[in-house]
Formats: sequence, structure tokens, C-alpha cells
Amino acid sequence: MGWPARDCQSRGLSWAQISWWRSPVSGWRFQRETNQMAELICYDGVGCIGGNKILLKTGETRLFLDFGLNFGIQGRFYQEFLQPKSVAGLFEPIEMGILPPFRGMYRDDLVSRCADPYRECSKEWEDPGEINAILLSHAHVDHMGLLNYVREDIAIFCSPMTLAIARALQDTAGGSVPAEYCYYVPRQDGENGSGLATPHQSKQPSLSRHYAVTSAPSKKLETFWGGRPGERGHIPRELRTVEDVAGCPVKSWPVDHSLYGATAWAVQTDAGWVVYTGDLRTHGRAGQLTWRFAEEAAALEPVALIIEGTRINSSQRYTEQDVRDASLDRVKECSGLVVADFGPRNVERLLSFLEVARQTGRRLAILPKDAYLLHTMQKAADSHQKVPSLNDTCIVIYRELSGTNPSWQKVLWEDGNLDGRIVAPTDIRNHPEDYIICLSFFDLNELAYLRPPEGSIWIYSACEALNEEMEIDAARMRAWLDHFRVRLVGNLTNKDHEEDPFHVSGHASGEDLVRIAEIIHPQKLIPVHTEHPDLFCQKMPFTEVVLPEPGKPIFL
Repeated sequence: MGWPARDCQSRGLSWAQISWWRSPVSGWRFQRETNQMAELICYDGVGCIGGNKILLKTGETRLFLDFGLNFGIQGRFYQEFLQPKSVAGLFEPIEMGILPPFRGMYRDDLVSRCADPYRECSKEWEDPGEINAILLSHAHVDHMGLLNYVREDIAIFCSPMTLAIARALQDTAGGSVPAEYCYYVPRQDGENGSGLATPHQSKQPSLSRHYAVTSAPSKKLETFWGGRPGERGHIPRELRTVEDVAGCPVKSWPVDHSLYGATAWAVQTDAGWVVYTGDLRTHGRAGQLTWRFAEEAAALEPVALIIEGTRINSSQRYTEQDVRDASLDRVKECSGLVVADFGPRNVERLLSFLEVARQTGRRLAILPKDAYLLHTMQKAADSHQKVPSLNDTCIVIYRELSGTNPSWQKVLWEDGNLDGRIVAPTDIRNHPEDYIICLSFFDLNELAYLRPPEGSIWIYSACEALNEEMEIDAARMRAWLDHFRVRLVGNLTNKDHEEDPFHVSGHASGEDLVRIAEIIHPQKLIPVHTEHPDLFCQKMPFTEVVLPEPGKPIFL
């Protein structure tokens, strides 16, 4: 009798009760034969980057892995000044395909008599069942951006840092459609077809959503979670710690990504463990976390691995250290103002530019919204997450011209201990050589008030190069920079992106994805969040690659 059979006997199983497959990484494995199955349905994130909405069914349990916004679908119909009518609630998002046509999953208060989606939308409605939880991988909008439509009693599981970032995003959100990720105000349906309205703050408090975090929250985070900025009353809910989902054991791991708090998940189903990577990489400062996740997930001998594949066709190996070094060289040569343009909430990139500022005798100027984010993230940071303190003398807050002082800014000014640390446009205009200021495309008009002198540079250092779906007009940016004679450093488009050290992705390279999959070695591998799912079939012959189709079940 060979050793696989002996292992079978040691576990109290007969040969007929198991099936075998051989792993080139870990040798023979077995699976108990069972009539019970689990089922996966990818409603989005298929053949595209972002918008993940993955339903996992096992027994009576139903949960979603992420519930994100698909920027491609949204950009097909909408732009900055063409948005769904908030007075119609769910109607347009469902009609235009931004939200899946589910019954029973969305907030009842977002249904208006003037545009009832359940009566008027031309959709084939589906009942996903009673959803027990949504497991969030991280706080990028393409993974959590549709939470505001979800029924308020559905539990949301995430890391403490993801909770803090989501909360900061909501607190500082503007526009007519609030990002109600963490708390919400029930809408009232108006008379005579006027649509939905938000009750006055004196009549309706905001209500917390149900959240559970992957590790015990700090006292500061718990206190912060219990309130909210502004004069509207607030009814909080207890912040719980993740244990299981309706009796199904779950595991979570921190992973490296361009956003702190990124988490990989595993759920034990009737068919075995199902592992979900979310978004990850290995070339950031916390790259070892991703490799640790892969090793520990492999020990579960998962029946399925749902893996992101943003860069399955890429081999770029630049690191955050390369960004810092390349930026340092350019700043040393600059005699004027330096503008650093990188993704919002990318604290690791902010740390790189903070180091550059120190080494060049400059100070890093950040916007109030970024300062509020750091102020919030401090309450959730652990040993893997270095969040710069607003008390750092190398950091100042740039207070741009504005006719408003929103509630979250009042909290920042009162709690941030920022005396003498706030700078106005004239301060930077008078001494541009003393600053690196963090701006983005949507802050280009600040150049008119900063009046950068000749010799100033704009370092474009986003994690991913600009593309059409990001709705950023490269020609318009160049027009602004040319008008003020500011030199662009870094590529705005995907051309030559692989050779540009100012752009370092938040996603693993193709080689790293293959190695991660080899280590975990699932029975089935399901690629999502990729424009090239077919490449997984070529690159990963060691496992069964199942290419998902939108809305079609995958049985495990």
C-alpha cells in the first residue's frame, strides 16, 4: 500500500470515500467525496479590471466577496456632470446595469414611487437569497463602491484599516450622492412624484451599518466609530470582531497593496475552503505579507482560489524604493515648486515623498482631505502599517481657497493640533523651493493661485497610468502645465509605462501571480479583475483554470 492510502487510513476514510490529485508543489492530496457542493457566481469583475461582486453559496449561507463599482460600465453612460438622479434612488443604477437586478438585497428607502425599479426596469430579476455578509477586500471604490445601495442590516466584514478608510471617505465625500459606506440617513419618498429626499437633521439621525472587523479595534477606533461629524444626530452600532459567517468559519490575512488594510479571505464551505485574494502585490514595503498569506492558504488545501489578474500580462519589477529614488533625483535638480501627483489614499507613496522632502530640505504640503484621512487611519494602524503623524514637522496642511468649512474639517482643526502648520497659497507662492505639494488632476486649478516659477515640476506618480476609464483628460492636464510652464515628469499614458520608475503598480506581476497560485495550488483557479483571463490557462497548467462568465454558476 502506497503512502497516499496509508494517509487515507490514518484519517478514518476508505479508499472509496476519497478522490486523489497530485500537486507538483506539495505532492498527493485527497478530497472527501460528498454530495454537498458550494457555488460561486461572478456578477462582475469578469474580463475587466474592478467591479468585483462575487456571490458564494454553501448550504444556507450566502455571502458576497466585495461589492464594487465597475468604472467601465459607469463610464459608458455617465461622467462628472451626468450622474444618476439621486431622487430616483435605485432606479437608474439598476436600469443602466451598474447594480445587478437583485430582489431583496437593496435598501427599501431607496425605492421611490416616481421610479420604482421593481416595476419599471426592463430586467430579469434574480433573488440571490438572504445575504449573510459582504466580505470586503479593501477600500478602493471598485471593490466597495456600491455598498451605499445595500440593505442596512447586511453585515460587512473588513480589516480595521479598511473600516477607517471607508469612514474617512464617507465623512469627506461631496456631491449629491453620498457615499454611505458606514452610516446612512433613511430617505423619505416625496408626495406628487417629487422623488426621494433626505430628512432635515433635526428630524432624522443617521444610523450606523453593521460592521465586523478582522481584529480587535483600538479604543480610539471604537470611539471614532460611535460618532460622526456634523450636527445631525447619530445612532451607532457596536463594532464587532469577525468570528464566522452564519456558522461558516472564515480566515483573513493582510496582504500588500497600494492601499493599507487590503485583506485576502478564505471561507470554509461544504466543498472545502474557498480562497479570495482581493487585490495584492509583492513589491511594496509589506510584500512579505502576501507571501505569508500564500503559504498559510496552501495549508488549507483549498477547493478554489479566486485570484486577481490585473497584471497577468506584465513583468514590471519596479518597487516603491525605485519611486523614492527616482523622485529624489528629480527633486534635487528642481529649483522651483514640486507637485507630487499620486493615487488618493496611497499612504505608502506619500511616505516616499515625505522621505524625499526630508532629504531635500522641503516640507510636504497635503490637502485637508488627505490630512483627515491620515488622522483617521492613525486610529486603526497596526505594526505593518506606518501612518505619518500630523505632528510631523515636515508635514503642513495646504488650505486652498474655499467658501465652505465642512464638519469634517472642523473636526480636523479641533483635534489635529495643527497650530502653525496650516499654509495658504501665498505661503507656497512666496517660497516654492521649500515645498512639495500633493495635488491631483482635479486640483489643477490650484496652479493659478500657486503661480509656480520657472523650473517647477509636476511628478505624475500614480500606481496605474492614465487610461480612458479613469476619465482623466491627459490633453487638459498638459494644457494646464504648459500654461504655467511646469515640466511634466512621468508618463501620463500607458505607452512606455513598464519602463517608467515613477509608476509602480498596486498589483502583482504575472510572474508573481503564477508563483502565488503555485504555492496555494487549489483544485480550481478562477481569475477575476483581469482583461486577460485566457492567459491563466497558458501560464498555470498545474491546476484547473475555470474562466468565469457573468452571472453563471461555478459548482465546486
